[in-house]
Formats: sequence, C-alpha cells, structure tokens
Amino acid sequence: MEKTPKVLIGLPTFKGMKYCHKEFYSRIKKLTYSNYDVLVVDNSKDDEYFNELKKEEGVIVMKDNRKEKYKMQVLANSRNKIIEYALENDYDYLLTMDPDVIPPENIIEELLSCEKNVVSGLYFNYYNSSGKLKYLPVAFQFITDEEFKEILKTTKFPPSVKSSEDLRRHLTQEEVDSGRLIKVKQPSIGCTLSSRKVFEKVRHGLFEIEGVDPGITGEDAFYFHSARKEGFDLYVYTKIKCEHLLEGKYEKDSEGNLVHPLFKQSFRH
Repeated sequence: MEKTPKVLIGLPTFKGMKYCHKEFYSRIKKLTYSNYDVLVVDNSKDDEYFNELKKEEGVIVMKDNRKEKYKMQVLANSRNKIIEYALENDYDYLLTMDPDVIPPENIIEELLSCEKNVVSGLYFNYYNSSGKLKYLPVAFQFITDEEFKEILKTTKFPPSVKSSEDLRRHLTQEEVDSGRLIKVKQPSIGCTLSSRKVFEKVRHGLFEIEGVDPGITGEDAFYFHSARKEGFDLYVYTKIKCEHLLEGKYEKDSEGNLVHPLFKQSFRH
C-alpha cells in the first residue's frame, strides 16, 4: 500500500492577527487531507495570544521571541523554527501558511498532485505600483533580458539592480485565470508546499545587499532564492486560489473604503 505523505502545516503569528483567528482555524480544521498536523509559532511580545492559541484543539503551539532589529528577521526565525520541527518529527512535506490566508479545503491534495518540490496556491494583496495601489497576485515571474533592456530605457534603478535577475513581475491576469501549473520566480509564501528535500537544505533569512536595508528585502524572497540556488524549480498552481483577509490590516475612510496605512490612499476591496 502506498504511504500517505505526512504533512505539517506551519505558520508564524502574533496577536495582531487575532482579527482573522476564527476564520483561519475554522478552515484549517476542515481540510480534507487525512495526514496533517498544524504548528503555530507565536512571536508576540507577551504571552496573551500564546495562551489563547493553546486553547485551540488539535493545534501545536510554540513560543518564539521578538527581539530582532527587523520585523522580517523575526518572521524568518519563526519560519525556521517550524522547519526544524518538521525535520525533527519526520514530516514529508511542509505547507507554509500565513494566518490571514484562507485555503480551499482540498489544498493539500491538490498541491501534492502537482508532484513538485516547491509549489504554492495563489492569493492577492495590494501593492503600490507606479504610484497607484493595485490588487495583484502574490506571485512573481522572471523578467527576460529583452524586457530588462526595454525597462532600462525609461527607468533608472539603484546600483543593486544589475540584471534581469534582480527584477520580477507579478503574474498577468491571463496567467492567473489559466488554472495551470506555472513555473515562477517566486510563489505565494502564505500557501507554499515544500518537500523534505527542500527544507533539509533551505532556510529563511534576509538579503545582504549593498545600499539596501535588509529589513525590507523579505524572508520569503530569500527562501525562494535559496531554493532556486539549490537547484529546485518553483511553481504556482493557479487553480488553487485562497482568500486573503485584508480588512484587519487596513483602516477605513468615511465611505467604508480600505485605506492603506502607509500610502493613505483609499481603494475598494
């Protein structure tokens, strides 16, 4: 009889994510796959949310600190803590989640069916693109050398951008709607399935780039870049679309539109 792979769902969190607690844990307990566990690493400054999480039935909860200089390093440390747990407890796959990403109930079976070492589902977020807030997929494709040359004609980049490898683009609407398995530069970290072959070799961290604040480089980009350096191709299965609960992250204006806390621009959800 063929073995059913053992899957760990792992996610970092903190008490600022309490707004989506009910929706996330309600869905995660309804997943239809037969052999998975859930590990949550709380990196809140105090133990209030940690104690609340421990009341969730069927969820393994661990505590992490929040002492790092950069928020992204805190996140990287918590994700690495999850990887170490997965290795120590002999999991075949790790499904990295974010606590505000609500997956379809069959996400594990669907991602396993792709038979890839790194594959994610898809969700959207708001990005500041050319001075405007746009609702775009959290997954990125390679820029070709030809595209890079064209971009250079109209855009001046900092010294850290030297080639097409230093840039990326969001998936197009056509790619999003295709329902296909697509090879990409960077999948969606909030719903990424990695095989043991990957997390035996790859960890989360921050880039050290001259002239660039490491706190903004992104632990997800570092993980995927490291995986590609180890020879793993990365994929997004655009058939699997997750809901992204954004309302708790943004303010609202007088008309009820969400307002981005950094750009103070309104946009409709």
